[in-house]
Formats: sequence, structure tokens, C-alpha cells
Amino acid sequence: MMPDIRTARELFPATRNVAYFNTAAVGLASTALDDAYRAYLDEWLDQGLDLVRGDAAGEVARTAVARLLGADREDVALIATVSNAAGLVAAQFGPAEPGDNIIIGEREYSSNHFPWRMLEKKGYEIHAVPFRNGGIDPELVAERIDDQTRLLAFSSVQSATGHRSRTADLGDLAHSVGALVFVDGTQQVGALPVPAEELAEIDVLSFADHKFLCNAGRGVGYCWFSKAVQEWFTPMNAGWKAGRSPYQSFYGPGMDLSPTASRFDSPISWLAAIGDQAALAVIEEFGADAIYARNRELEAILRTGLVESGWEPLDLPEENRSSIVAVPLPDGESAPLLAHLKEQGIVAAVRDGNLRLSLHFYNDEDDIERLLAALASPPHSGRR
Repeated sequence: MMPDIRTARELFPATRNVAYFNTAAVGLASTALDDAYRAYLDEWLDQGLDLVRGDAAGEVARTAVARLLGADREDVALIATVSNAAGLVAAQFGPAEPGDNIIIGEREYSSNHFPWRMLEKKGYEIHAVPFRNGGIDPELVAERIDDQTRLLAFSSVQSATGHRSRTADLGDLAHSVGALVFVDGTQQVGALPVPAEELAEIDVLSFADHKFLCNAGRGVGYCWFSKAVQEWFTPMNAGWKAGRSPYQSFYGPGMDLSPTASRFDSPISWLAAIGDQAALAVIEEFGADAIYARNRELEAILRTGLVESGWEPLDLPEENRSSIVAVPLPDGESAPLLAHLKEQGIVAAVRDGNLRLSLHFYNDEDDIERLLAALASPPHSGRR
């Protein structure tokens, strides 16, 4: 029997001190994470670093992430960052033919923006689609996509606005012209489900561990590859971790790469892997479905409370909502507002002109009431 999702808060000590609305930047640490790190560090100090144990933790984390996606662990690679994954994909493209193009969102996060811009040096046209309601819209993509589009890249949930993309529709558009689909799932995985119909329209799904997977230590990220691209892609960053038997792949002269997506593995932080194992175990303890439901419940309460308080959030259709709620701010209001919230023990962020409020299952209704009370008398504001 799964424990009550509302008791999860007890495992995150920071919630006793602050109302935390910044998981979209970094997740909170649990006592389980703390215990795992302390034990590993104590052992390191006493006996030296157990790298085999650290590597094994990465394998446990790989399996846990695959379960979150409803995917096969053999299709998941361990990578350092989303930008590394994007760079790996970009490296698969040779010189462009006239008219070859890449489609990205105009205000896409840099990890899913800069690597594709680099392809301009190979002759690719970069078509940046303007955002609608804070995100990439299939109708606007359809106006720009053609039979020379080679890749469509976007975030499944936009970092600054919380706009949840219509991933299946976007993927279907790209695949209809033979283009690859690269998705940054960092603001979705761990916070919201990744439905099977979405995964079926993605070629590469990459995401980090330090946000909604709750290990801000960083050092391990994840990348799911479709079977088709695994057969096509060359693992340009292959090292010993890419071997069929990594601990027998330190030296030449031979090269026997893994037959699974682990041939795209990067060397990982063993310490971060220990943390990911512990953090993902907490998610599994409470159950992903319970976490997703709680996040949507809290998002609805927060959105309603903001509207009633005169702080109009970005108005998104239900299908485009996530666990991030963005409130557009007038120019110059962000710094004093964040300082005011911090004085009230509230942690939030400003991204791209929005007060960004990101929720996770360790938040509760009291956090929201605390935030709304603080927003009722913000500094230097003409809001009611």
C-alpha cells in the first residue's frame, strides 16, 4: 500500500522553513537523499571511493527512470546534460543541402537552442517559431515545416511559462515529413506523466535529474532513444561507459560497444548517481501517479488563488497546463518582488518576465496561502 502523498512533505526538511516554489530550477533534498550521500561520503573518507557501487547506483537509477517513462531500460542512456544530448544529435547531421532546415521554438531554453544554432555552420536554415500562449504551437509549426525539415526540437514543458506542449501532435507533424523529434523533458519528467502516445512520436527525449527528480547535486541526466535512431546514430562521445562490458573496455585495441542505448552513455558522477538512486526511490515509494495527481491539484488551487488575488497568471488551456504557473510582470517589478517574497520565507523565481511558481508533491495548501498573503501587499506595486 502506497503511503499518503501528503506525508511526503515530512521527508523534505526545507518545507519547515520556506514555502518553496522553485523546483523548476532545483528540487528540494529529502532525508533519504541526505542519508545516502552521508553514508557514501563516510565510506569514501574511511575506505576510499567505491566507484563500482556508484556505477551500480546509476544502473538502478536508469531502471527507475525507464519505469517512470513506461519504457525499456535498454533504451535509456546516462548523459551529463540536455545540451550534451542535443549536441550528440546535432553531430549526426552532415553538411546541409540547399533548403535543409531545423525548427525550434523562438524562446526555447538555451540547452535546446544553442546546439541547433550551431548547425547553421553546416548550412542548415534555423526556423524559430514564435511562441503562442508561452509555448510552441502545432498550427504555427505546420506553417513552417516542409519536406526539407530535418529536425523539430522543443521542450515538452516550457521553462519560463509552464506551457505544456502538444507533444504527440508536434511529433506527428515532424514525422509526416521524415524529420527527427528532439524533446527536452526536464520540466515534465517526475512532475507529470509522459503518455505512451507522446513517447511514440519522440525520437530523443532528454532530461536532467536536478529538478523534478529531486537531486540538485546534478551530474547524471537521462536520454531515451527510439529504436530507429539507435540504429542510425553514431555514439560520437563513446568511451569506456559505452562498452558492452564497461569494466572490460578501458583499453584497446578492440572496440565492443553496447548493443543497447548505453552505447551513448557518458561517464557519470558516481556521487550524483548515489543521490539519484535515493531520490528516485522516494518517488517510487509514493507512486508516480499519486505525485502527478497531487501536482495537478495544487496547480489548480494556486491558479485559482492567484486570479482571485488579482495576480493574473498566464491563461493556458487545460491541456497546456503543467506544474509551473507563470505570472507576467511589469518591467522593473521582478527584483523588489523576489526580495519581498524572500523576506516572507517564500522561494520563487523570475524567468523571461514572469514570476515563475513551480510546484511539486512536497508543497501543500499552506504554502499557497503563505504566497497569496505575501502577494496581497507587494512592494512598489499598483496591483490590488
